[in-house]
Amino acid sequence: MNAWRWRWLGLVVMLLAGGIWLLRSRRSLHYAIHTLPADDHTLALVRQAGFDTVVQLFSWREIEPTRGQYYWQFPDEVVHGTEYYDLNLVVRLDQHPAWANPDAATSNAPPDDLGDYAAFVSTVATRYRGQVNGYIIWNEPNLAEEWDDQPPDPAGYVTLLRVAYQAIHTADPQARVVSAGLAPTNRHDETAMDDRRFLEAMYQAGAKDFFDVLGAHPYGFAQPPDDPRGAHDGLNLARVEDLRAIMLKYDDGDTPVWATELGWTIEGRDETAWQVVSPQQQADYLVGALRRIRQQWPWLQLVAVWNLGSEGPSEWSGYNLLDENGQARPAFHALRTLDKGWRSPSWARTWKAVRQFVLARWGLPRYPVLASDTVIHLGDTNFSVPWMPLHRGRIPSTVWEGVVYVPHPGQRPWRLTLRLMQSNVLDNYVWVNGRRLDPAFPVEDFAGSWVSFTWRVPPGVLRRGANRVTVTAGRYPPLVQSANFTWDDLQVKDAVLWR
Repeated sequence: MNAWRWRWLGLVVMLLAGGIWLLRSRRSLHYAIHTLPADDHTLALVRQAGFDTVVQLFSWREIEPTRGQYYWQFPDEVVHGTEYYDLNLVVRLDQHPAWANPDAATSNAPPDDLGDYAAFVSTVATRYRGQVNGYIIWNEPNLAEEWDDQPPDPAGYVTLLRVAYQAIHTADPQARVVSAGLAPTNRHDETAMDDRRFLEAMYQAGAKDFFDVLGAHPYGFAQPPDDPRGAHDGLNLARVEDLRAIMLKYDDGDTPVWATELGWTIEGRDETAWQVVSPQQQADYLVGALRRIRQQWPWLQLVAVWNLGSEGPSEWSGYNLLDENGQARPAFHALRTLDKGWRSPSWARTWKAVRQFVLARWGLPRYPVLASDTVIHLGDTNFSVPWMPLHRGRIPSTVWEGVVYVPHPGQRPWRLTLRLMQSNVLDNYVWVNGRRLDPAFPVEDFAGSWVSFTWRVPPGVLRRGANRVTVTAGRYPPLVQSANFTWDDLQVKDAVLWR
């Protein structure tokens, strides 16, 4: 009898998997939003708007500010957050650290040694194998400001693309490598190169073998989404057809296109003032663009709206779907109610929810808060190895906060374990969702060794979804304080929430 039950269960699982696969195979267009940054609030809004994919920058300089020293907290939280909200993740990899090109004065420049970039993208792809759908290699290299203020160099970009392609596919063969979205421009001088000329030169330099998806930035400027190809000097949405024609010319019609940035702005001044549309036009044009793409361009398989919102005003604030106060603009409401033609299958989400519930109720759930290779140094003094630089580069740096996603916290107590080094005062604490966990960190000697410590998290402290874990450093007693030592210096890593 038991054997028959297992057979029936296996059959049901196979039928569910087959149905989910068939539903997914019908999908012709993925709807994405570019996020800055992809925190919990932002990801919840992406899901609320009915989108299925997030495009997020993983800044090289923020992840590896010093050669060989990595800070994984932000990208780890993005990956865990998109998994929790059942969103696909596409990552852009650029923004060189100072050590990779010390003479570069711009925000984006190729490294002096392309091997450094290859090592970085390989490390990222290895860490997130199977969790990232695609990697965008660089950003708008047909602009000098994205290429060390040097004249655009298609062949040079293809060389960078090649080393990244080989490194990523070695680390994660299933991940898609996406060529950089090119800035739509009709200029052709030392500051910019027409994106169509740049793409053709890329193919002539052998780029065809080094990307799985062509990235594009088909901005609409001030024109409506149905503006025909070639109108207004080609500065419209239909310019993407010019890129597709070049792909066909070089026998690359089987390669899909992803619009990794698309949008209209409601703000502009001086030379960009002509691009401004009204908030209602922004909403109507974005909806019209998504409908046109779905109906007319089956080879364009992902479109990412630029962008949901950013922290404070910026040069691209006019494109945001949220205003500076975080309130939804008409475009957000219009995209949220848009019939996207296909939604994530409820069966898939239900199956995932059941699996998470079973693991939380009867399994041994473990949720990482801080990775074992990500060290946080709190205090007011920078020391040499094995100490890392102070958290966020601040002096003093007395608080660290991380986010952990828990699908089903339940009503039973949990445990929080972390490793710490050299806690020397009785006033260092860990908190969960604002609740202090007692006791304080144990006092150690000055041996500089790592020790593990575990706290009980009472029932009701954790909530479903994002939970905040905080570590606070305490002060030395007044009689011990000096100009250099006011706060205790300690390091933490490898924090795990488990039951």
